[in-house]
Parts: sequence; structure tokens; C-alpha cells
Amino acid sequence: MAQNLPWRLESFLDSLIVELDRAQDTLAIKGVNRPLTYTVKDVALELQLFPQVQGDTILFSTARPGESGASKVSIQLGSITDRQIKEVTKQPISGDDVAIDLIDDIDEETRTSLRRIGVTSEGDIQRMRDRNIDIKKVSNNKVDYQKLADLIGQSKRRSAAPAVSKVSVQKSEGRTVLRLAGANLAAAAQAPGFPAAQLNRSAVEVVSVSDRELALAVPDGVLRPGSNQLAVALDQFSIIRMDLKH
Repeated sequence: MAQNLPWRLESFLDSLIVELDRAQDTLAIKGVNRPLTYTVKDVALELQLFPQVQGDTILFSTARPGESGASKVSIQLGSITDRQIKEVTKQPISGDDVAIDLIDDIDEETRTSLRRIGVTSEGDIQRMRDRNIDIKKVSNNKVDYQKLADLIGQSKRRSAAPAVSKVSVQKSEGRTVLRLAGANLAAAAQAPGFPAAQLNRSAVEVVSVSDRELALAVPDGVLRPGSNQLAVALDQFSIIRMDLKH
């Protein structure tokens, strides 16, 4: 007899919903050639299961013929419109958002605490912060905003590391402007005091910054003939150091 492997309720429901979606697609195609006289409105299931608790995870094994002591679980799927789904479901994670599950530096305990309060992305965290919700209180003092912001910022920087492909020196409005061209030069996370730059250990003004270019105003006498040491802190997670020849 084949082994009766335990399964998660989430996986079971996901598979069931996929099958229902396929049935709906089949009916839609069939309706092209034959008018439909019926619809699938409700689906009810009754399962005999043995629950297994493993820490924060609950697994189920289906009762076999003749086995007693199983718990009965009834599942009923009712009909719902797309409008109702939009009203009660939050928007999917967008391309510029970061999913919590994809940030390796977040430990599993913190990840579990966030899931319990419905937090799955950076956007969720920002919405809570905007509404002045004390995340420490709702997560039993296990999570704080600054720690999460740092972890998210580090994750963003690893996936979009800064790179400099060209450095040029120009005269603009009577001052020397050092321009760095490249990619991912904008800050991964906005923070006061960034970006900041030093040339030969003298502070230089950041004139402008974008993802592809960083412009620095160099005071007279700071850029010297020969070797020049440039250090640029784009944010708290990344520093560019260069030896410039002039």
C-alpha cells in the first residue's frame, strides 16, 4: 500500500482552486459552440483527517478505509465575483516592491511574526508606518521598523549593486564638476545625509544624483594632478572608492 504522506491545507486549497479555474476555462470554451444551461455555483467537501502539529505548521493525513479517530473537516467553496475579490483583497506585490519571503537576511521567527499580522512586502510595512502603528506591539516586540528597513535596503543593494562605467571632469558655471556615469547610483533607501562624497578626504557637494549619473561639485584646489582618492557613500549600505588620475 502506498505511503499516506501528510499535506498542508494551503497546498490542498491551491490545487483545488487551480482545478476549478480549469473547469471554468473549459466551460467558457464550450460556450462558444453550445449555449451553457448550467453553472458551478458551490462546491462542498467533507474530509476525514488526522492533524499533525509541527511547531507553527499543521499537516494533515487523510484517513484510510477502516481507520477510526479521524477529525472531520468540511470545506465549502461559494461563488464570488471579481468585484468582491477586488474589494477584500490587497493588490499583488508590484515590481518596485520587495516580498518579505525573498529577503534572505530576515530570520524565520521574524518572517512568521510578520505573516501573522498580514505583512508580506515592504509596501505593507510602509503602510503600517504611515498609519503610526507600533509594529513592536503587534508582533510581541519581535520586530522593529529600523531593523526591517536596513534588511530590505541591504537586499535591494545586493540585487542592484552600483557600478561606475565612466568618470569625467567638466567646468560648469565657474566651478569644477566631477561626473560619474553608471548604473544603480541612486540610493536604495532614502536616508538623511546620503549620498555623501569626499575627494582626497575633503567633502564635496552632491549637485545631482540619478540612477545613471552622480554629479559632484569640487572646490578649487581639491582636485590635484596625479592620483586622487574618491569615496562616495550612496546610502548606508554601499560605498564606492576610486583612485582617479588627473
